Amino acid sequence: MIQPPEIETELLAFLRRDIFAPETKLDGETDLVAEGFDSMSLVKLLLYVETKYGKWIPESEITNETLASIRALAATVARVLNEK
Repeated sequence: MIQPPEIETELLAFLRRDIFAPETKLDGETDLVAEGFDSMSLVKLLLYVETKYGKWIPESEITNETLASIRALAATVARVLNEK
């Protein structure tokens, strides 16, 4: 079972490396949309999750609440990955 903190660490590393400018301050409480996260960023993130964990996150799971923070996103990803 994959835990949200583990996913949060992975997502933070990916977002720092592939999505946001190096000077962008990111932590678990960062509001992704407020920092400029857009539809292309979302597609890249979803492809990363699918490649890393082998499961696509359904569109229905991507809500304003999910993108309110990296921690909320990690919790959603963990829940979907841990579903049977």
